[in-house]
Amino acid sequence: MKYAYWQPVSNSWLRHVEDGGPLSLTCVQETAHMAENLGFDAVFLPDTYLYQGKNVDQKLDFWKTAGAIAEATNKLHIMAAVRPSIDQPAEAARQAVKIDEISNSRFSLAVVSFLREEERKRQAGDMEGTEEFYLQTEEFFEVLRGVWTAGSYTYDGLYYQVEHVDYLPAGRKKGISPLYAGGESDYLRQTIAETCDAYVMKGGTVQEVASMIADMQIRREAAGKSAFTEFGMTAYVICRETEEEAIQEWERITSADYEAYVTEEELAQKSQISDDAVAARGLRPNLVGTPVQIAQRILAYEHAGVSLLLLQFSPHRQEMERFANEIMPLVEEMRENSI
Repeated sequence: MKYAYWQPVSNSWLRHVEDGGPLSLTCVQETAHMAENLGFDAVFLPDTYLYQGKNVDQKLDFWKTAGAIAEATNKLHIMAAVRPSIDQPAEAARQAVKIDEISNSRFSLAVVSFLREEERKRQAGDMEGTEEFYLQTEEFFEVLRGVWTAGSYTYDGLYYQVEHVDYLPAGRKKGISPLYAGGESDYLRQTIAETCDAYVMKGGTVQEVASMIADMQIRREAAGKSAFTEFGMTAYVICRETEEEAIQEWERITSADYEAYVTEEELAQKSQISDDAVAARGLRPNLVGTPVQIAQRILAYEHAGVSLLLLQFSPHRQEMERFANEIMPLVEEMRENSI
């Protein structure tokens, strides 16, 4: 199992309760350096829409943050999320080339194409309905690959137009690899299986995740491609000495006036309320409890096929240290003892 941590890009991480202080690029670099020393494998930079925390107007510049992390680390892999409905693929490709050079090929893009009612509302006027969303996502992947690998790239699509773009000399053309992507609809999963290198998922139960992984591998085989070797999943960690203390923290971060965030139908479902407290259904995997309980659940996800955990923490540094010192070695010990 590999471990990545979500880097907050705003001064508040959780959606419904205050939990953070001011952020700066210096703070981000210090956190990245700490994470590298603690044994984390990667850092995940969420795009500003996916983040959806409080005070998102007080956010760090996305690409400057990626560059700052690249300059401050030597081994940490950097994953940056982009969205077809918000980001321009040629610009994302250009920035990716820049960060990849700074980091000595330690950079990947994660194209996040989850379709939600909120996104359709926010993007009203840019695209109409599901079919357009899917077509735009396909074009996004095509432009990314084209800019990275073709000389003087030109593209004239329904959603994107690119004219004579060339960011690298011909002898140095390459894709930024691996290209991660996430999406849950049948159409998006098929597109990802045919065009990407790795699949990332929102948080889910072991059964949900195992089913999705099996489906993606079947699609890869049908597309005549080698099996995915990387499956990532988002998970929020609440580790405490006792299960009771962990549950108390879960209750704290999920208790709020949810009418400002979800519909009446969602309010009727407690699981929906929990899902909304953090980004990407991070509480769904239930990495909540003692170090032993969490380590056991991580191994269950590993057995289901998850190879990369995209972890969310709060308070950020304090809980990252707890996870690295108390849970990561325990996972290794429990795995060895089970062989």
